[in-house]
Amino acid sequence: MSVKTFATVIERPGEAAFRKVTLTPKQSDTVVCRTLWSAISTGTDMKTYHGMQHPEQCYYPLVPGYENIGVIVEEGAYAPGLRKGDRAMINECRRYLDCCAAWGGGTALVHKDSANAGGAGDPLCRIPDNVSDTDAVLAYLFCVSLKGVERLNLAADFAGTILVFGAGMNGIGAAQISKILAPRSTVVIAEIHPFRREIARHYADFVITPDDAGLAVLLDITGGRKADRIIECSGNPAVPGILHRYLKDGGWKDDDEPGHIHLNGDYPEKLLFDHYHRWFVKNANLSMSCAMKWRGKEQILRWMSEGKIDTSHLPCEIWPAGKAKEAFAHQSEQGAGCFKILFDWRDVQ
Repeated sequence: MSVKTFATVIERPGEAAFRKVTLTPKQSDTVVCRTLWSAISTGTDMKTYHGMQHPEQCYYPLVPGYENIGVIVEEGAYAPGLRKGDRAMINECRRYLDCCAAWGGGTALVHKDSANAGGAGDPLCRIPDNVSDTDAVLAYLFCVSLKGVERLNLAADFAGTILVFGAGMNGIGAAQISKILAPRSTVVIAEIHPFRREIARHYADFVITPDDAGLAVLLDITGGRKADRIIECSGNPAVPGILHRYLKDGGWKDDDEPGHIHLNGDYPEKLLFDHYHRWFVKNANLSMSCAMKWRGKEQILRWMSEGKIDTSHLPCEIWPAGKAKEAFAHQSEQGAGCFKILFDWRDVQ
């Protein structure tokens, strides 16, 4: 017997809706969840909304989203440690019977099991009692930040400069996690949008503009050295190719650690790099990832529970889930001026 449930659906580029979709049938390990809260990702979801995903990734109509939390209504072997009534991070559901799942985390009722979970299993994770529903929604993208920061190989006594490009959820998470893992480091956020620069001031030692004026400030902060580590979180494809301007020189001697750039954004277009001679003198390490560290869910929730990750300065707009059409249009119109939209599903039956 098929089960239908209300969902956020992107019917075609530029058009969202709130309507029913059909869940995959329950199997032996299915956990049934009811969504309480979800969110719009200003990166991936809006890229999908604007028709910028590559066709081998998804097709329309589709269920977007991966930032969703809820309550367990039926236990299952896919989440052996969770019990009916537990709050949990739900996240990706990659299969529906009558539409595509572009990460698929926007339905009222969720059948989550080994056949439809996201990459690397994407397990459910119990939410600590002292972590709010809305904080738990935000935890997912901080797992993306965690994966990127860990690639920077920060020792606990690292005292260099970490430059974070972009003050969205990914960048704010990277800044906070960098300070947790390397408390002696100097964290600088580069952000082009004034609204987001004001947010960033709560989470970084310094905030600069990504231009010549900001570069001059970085040189002053570092005594001319520039950044030891850079994590690019803006998702702007024009940024990676010019990051050599902000990275320290060196790495030529065996005891001289090279600079490191990690690309942690979801880039909708080709990345074009400046002429090689501008990169050659950097002798830098370059790494990349744009994925959720799924084992990091428990870690991020623990840091939230311990008060080490702070969301109090993140301006989230709360919309009823049934207003998905209007909310996506609003996010599209506002762009970087709308930091985060959260959907409230509690009244959806």
